[in-house]
Amino acid sequence: MISRRSFLGSASLLAIAASLPAIVRANDTAKGRLVFGIAPGAVGNQLAGTTLDILAKQFNTDYRLDILDARNTLQASETVKLAPADGSTLLQTQSSSMVLFPSLYRSLAYDPMKDFTPLALMGDYSFALTVGPVVPASVTTVDQYLAWVKENPDFRDIGFSVYGSQSHLISMVLGRSKEIAIRPQSYKSIPAMLGDLQGQTIAAAITVAGNTALTNAKGLRPLAVTGRERLQGWPNVPTFAESGVKDMEIQGWYAWFAPANLPATTAQQWRERLTAVQATPAYATLQQRLLLKQVSMSPEQIHARMRTEMASYAKLVESYSLSQIT
Repeated sequence: MISRRSFLGSASLLAIAASLPAIVRANDTAKGRLVFGIAPGAVGNQLAGTTLDILAKQFNTDYRLDILDARNTLQASETVKLAPADGSTLLQTQSSSMVLFPSLYRSLAYDPMKDFTPLALMGDYSFALTVGPVVPASVTTVDQYLAWVKENPDFRDIGFSVYGSQSHLISMVLGRSKEIAIRPQSYKSIPAMLGDLQGQTIAAAITVAGNTALTNAKGLRPLAVTGRERLQGWPNVPTFAESGVKDMEIQGWYAWFAPANLPATTAQQWRERLTAVQATPAYATLQQRLLLKQVSMSPEQIHARMRTEMASYAKLVESYSLSQIT
């Protein structure tokens, strides 16, 4: 993992962190909690905080955002699995924890299909190859970036957030697909990674597209995005497929889950609440700002999607000979 080094104290990192909107967080006397496993300063934190704020205004709910990021998002899932199934503890998760980790980890302390009750998908997202100011402005395509890396091997490191995540997988697929020795480097926090990009410690990173959009930092620009289609908010940024990189139809999603065996009436109440939240103008504005795409699915459809994606990631992990994590 790349150290933040002296950059932690630099003005660049402070400026980027300050540019990220504040997280809405209830006080510690709240009656419930939404557990999330990603450090502050990222799209998921904005999504969780704003959703809780809308819920509080519309339904007088009293939930706090509880960030448990000590163990690569695993801790958050394990915590909710063991919580009382009464609706007082909910989980917001990124899809990697549910559909990629089963292939990358030799063993998980939770079963994505059996240990949770699906409540709602909160938005799909794409990943972006984002380059920083150390990369010349004349570099505007994936192939040009890779050619530049060959000429500048000191900048072969490519950042990603969370070891074993989809962004980690994407960085490895990119290197293998194009047969270039880029070196994936893990970061625990998004502001630290984007700070190193801005500070020219690294040249590029695989980011959730919305994280790049949130920073408004000069010199950061996306060269390609994952998925089958270009993002509506970034119509001029091509897909990896358009850029000649295969196996890049990877997209992520955020979802809310409760522990397994949540009473049906409580589960239905939460689904109706979240449907109402997603119908508000405030939520639509949030998704547009975070480059998220809303996809509404029933619990059965969510489970079906999870099974499909688990199988797809298992094939990718095998075909690229990715080592399992103990």
